[in-house]
Amino acid sequence: MEILAKNIAKWHHERNLIKGATDKDQFCKLIQEAGELSDNICKGKDISDDIGDMIVVLINIAERNELTLKDCMQRAWDDIKDRKGKMIDGIFIKEGDI
Repeated sequence: MEILAKNIAKWHHERNLIKGATDKDQFCKLIQEAGELSDNICKGKDISDDIGDMIVVLINIAERNELTLKDCMQRAWDDIKDRKGKMIDGIFIKEGDI
């Protein structure tokens, strides 16, 4: 997975999508891709390409901020691994927010 992420980051550099775009530009692209994911979830269609597209955009944002997906996932894991809470209407609510 790390090699694939590096290849995707290289692809972004080769197409000037790191220096030629901004985090704001890429965030807008991420939201566009999220809309496509939402549409396909609602239609019961295959979502693998939509998830992949979102990861590609997240790699762009991470690369521009000198982060890796591994760094970001580790940070998120460290934040949630001991989290407690409960499911309410299909959504996990943190203990502190209940």
